[in-house]
Amino acid sequence: AVVSTQSTGELEQIEIRKMVIDRMVHLLCVGHAIPVIQYMRACLDNETADKSLIRHFAAEVMEVTTSPYSNDFIEEFLPIAKNPDITASLRNINESDSISQFIEYCKDWAGDGRKRG
Repeated sequence: AVVSTQSTGELEQIEIRKMVIDRMVHLLCVGHAIPVIQYMRACLDNETADKSLIRHFAAEVMEVTTSPYSNDFIEEFLPIAKNPDITASLRNINESDSISQFIEYCKDWAGDGRKRG
């Protein structure tokens, strides 16, 4: 099959955007979690980024984070994790995947900065 130069250019664009996401995950890892997640949430809410890129971001975040999660992290990341357009393909039926486990961890979170108990 012949690949047109336009589709090749589009593939290169996607790869560059994935590299930017990877750099953002690095920023998240070195202490800038909340601003990075807020930016990605804004991209999702405003539909300014392809959903596959946000899905890549969500998968990478779950790969580099673990509980306990801060209240700010939960407040900012939970809407991304709960969005079926973003995470449905990352989840499995027995809910043993990291997205499902994160959502389960957050179920007792009251949303007001405290855990319910």
